Order: sequence, then C-alpha cells, then structure tokens
Amino acid sequence: MDTLIFGGLLATLVTMHRDTSRTVVLGAWWVMLIAVLLLMAHHITSSLALDLSY
Repeated sequence: MDTLIFGGLLATLVTMHRDTSRTVVLGAWWVMLIAVLLLMAHHITSSLALDLSY
C-alpha cells in the first residue's frame, strides 16, 4: 500500500517538475487522493476484521 502511495506521489511530483499544464497536475493529484482514500478504507476495514482494538 505504501509503495502505491509513494509511487503516485512521485509521479505527481514529476508532472509538476516537468512544467505540464495545471489541469494534468490537478488531475494527478485528485487521482492520488482518491487512491489513498480507497486504500485507507480497505486497510481500516481489513484491520477491523482481525478483531483489533484501538
């Protein structure tokens, strides 16, 4: 999960560094935000299935 997040953030950083259009950078940022939210939702629900308490 961490590898996917860091890879996506690196790809977003590369698009910012290459001076691409603002629309592409914002699109990459939104895609990463949605991916992080989905991965976190999966991570949290799978941890609850293991009967972990906080």
